[in-house]
Amino acid sequence: MGRINGLIRTMISYSRRLRYARYFNSNPMYNRALIFLFAVISCYILVFSASAARPQLRFSVEDIKSPVFQTKSIIARIDSGHSGAQELTIGIEEITVQNYALKDIRVLCRSFQWHQKEIECTNGQLIARDLFVSPVPMQFVATRSHLTIDLRPSGSERWQFSVQWDDAFWHVVLAIETGKMTHVTRWLPDISDHENFPKLTEGTFSGRIQFNGDLTGLTSAHIDLSVDVLAFSDPTGMHAGENIALSVKSNVMRNPQHQHWEWRGDVLWQQGAVFWQPLFFSGADHYLNVQGVFDGKTLTLQDSHLALSDIGTVKFSGVVDWPDGMVHRFRLDADNIALSALSEQVLKPFLADTMFAELEVSGQSDFTLQVRDGTLRRVKLSLDDVNIVDQRNRFAFHRINAHIPWRADNTTVADISFLNGHVLRIPLGTVRVPLEIKDSRLLLPQLALPVLDGILKLEDFSAAYTDDGWRWEFGGELTPVSMEALTEALQIQPMHGILSGYIPKVRYDGESVSVNGVLQINVFDGSVVIHQLKLIEPMGLTPHLTADIAMRNLDLGLLTSAFSFGKVEGRVDIDVNQLELANWKPIHFNARLFSSPGSYTRRISQAAIRNISALGGEGAVVAIQRSFLRFFEEFSYAEIGWRCALRFNVCYMGGIEPEPKSSYTLIRGGGIPSINVMGYNRDVNWQELITRLQRITQENEPVIQ
Repeated sequence: MGRINGLIRTMISYSRRLRYARYFNSNPMYNRALIFLFAVISCYILVFSASAARPQLRFSVEDIKSPVFQTKSIIARIDSGHSGAQELTIGIEEITVQNYALKDIRVLCRSFQWHQKEIECTNGQLIARDLFVSPVPMQFVATRSHLTIDLRPSGSERWQFSVQWDDAFWHVVLAIETGKMTHVTRWLPDISDHENFPKLTEGTFSGRIQFNGDLTGLTSAHIDLSVDVLAFSDPTGMHAGENIALSVKSNVMRNPQHQHWEWRGDVLWQQGAVFWQPLFFSGADHYLNVQGVFDGKTLTLQDSHLALSDIGTVKFSGVVDWPDGMVHRFRLDADNIALSALSEQVLKPFLADTMFAELEVSGQSDFTLQVRDGTLRRVKLSLDDVNIVDQRNRFAFHRINAHIPWRADNTTVADISFLNGHVLRIPLGTVRVPLEIKDSRLLLPQLALPVLDGILKLEDFSAAYTDDGWRWEFGGELTPVSMEALTEALQIQPMHGILSGYIPKVRYDGESVSVNGVLQINVFDGSVVIHQLKLIEPMGLTPHLTADIAMRNLDLGLLTSAFSFGKVEGRVDIDVNQLELANWKPIHFNARLFSSPGSYTRRISQAAIRNISALGGEGAVVAIQRSFLRFFEEFSYAEIGWRCALRFNVCYMGGIEPEPKSSYTLIRGGGIPSINVMGYNRDVNWQELITRLQRITQENEPVIQ
């Protein structure tokens, strides 16, 4: 009994000292308070259990404070159950580490065995309020300078917590073998407000976490963990990962001379796949290294880097205020980045709903970025033999080389060039672009871009980035381009003549492209004037175009011969008002074709009549073959006219005059021999009409008089 009384007096003495620790937590000796507490509790249980028949004893400590942690209301109790088995209960009202608190933690042993300095709990429970109740076999080993808690939840899983101390130093080690990640999630902070935040569903990890300290507090920490078959997901499926294997290593050491912490972390992603809308990453051997110092107010990154397999290495460093996150300095350098892998893994997901969704990019790139006092100060981009190809063959640019510098509050000049390319199969020649950059504005006084045998001249190009996105404008002209060369490039029916035009001021406001004035084009020896041209969402998947078009004095000989329409001599005017295109297909317009005023030869061949009759069948051809008119290859006419109002994919047709009758006149004869062509079919499906014009179907005879 003397031994027991002495131990009780010792414990009471330490209990008082620990209670006073909350008032004197700056004293270094109290950093070891919790460590000593576990040892005292364990020894107390061992000794008293051996000398009491039915003990019902309780030991409590009001609270403990240290620079690392705080506890409230620690209670250890030993009871004898009705069966005579001894029960051990250890309860802690609250443990706070940094700003994270765990409440109402209990360890319950309904049956335990002791052997001198060891307690083994084969029927134990670890209980955390609102988190979990888990049956866990436990083992406690305690001496004057050592405490070990060994937990074996199931199978090969093992958690071993050990503490060692002496008069000057202390060490805490958590060793884990095949620990389940689902156990860890129960201890994470409550994120119930983020119901779509991904949750860990599978995974194990093994390794060691070690903390070392002295009388002044924590001096170093070391982490060496390997994670296997990690998986997570959220209810929406927008964030998920599976079969992830990682190795994580970290070291933190206190430098008393400079009063800061020196730290380093290494993460090796060995395998697995992660989908984080819209990005998808997979592969192996991605490596992250971060290192630096922390003095309690400032976090400094030094010589850190991220190595992405198949893409390249990004180096970064910087200085950040803590905890407000103010960036004083930050620099990022990426050298020899493989653009093909970068585009496939990083860029493509962000371009999925744009016209650039099917880009294929190759070549190398260097990139530098600098931030000072929270403001972007410098960017430098270099491209080396880069190729950009649209897989739908809408455009391509080859052998792009560029040096693009940018500095805040300074004017720089970018040097951009490409060897060749094409837009809508129209070939582009070599060009070099000296682009002036000032803050968020781009300026290009003049650019001459070779297009076939002509030149597209752009003048006074300017672009600026605003809070609402990019804005730009330009003007220019197109010098004469051979129509034969243009139609060959476009792979359409050959046309003759030249194409040229004047481009007024064109503006882009972030959503649409509009023309300030009229766009003038010279083609088929006539003129085309486009009014009110506007292109909405040009970079989207369904661009929308509206315009009014007036074509005057077009040469029918050049126009019809281009489409193998048959020979037609004369000239026509065409008006297309209220034109609307959605995804480059017409959905609405009012169109009218009519003979141009003036004196000129007006002749039409049988082949041309056959094609015109395709609007309503081959009746005209049959009539010609059954009459004396079959002996004539050409006919005279006085006037040609055709109308179409497109509504909901139906063309409501008419002829020269807006006749209310069911028939309408397409060609009015004149001279000898002359011919009139009438039509009766007024309502025709637009796609069917296009098909008729292409294949000359047999429907609804026009009447030839």
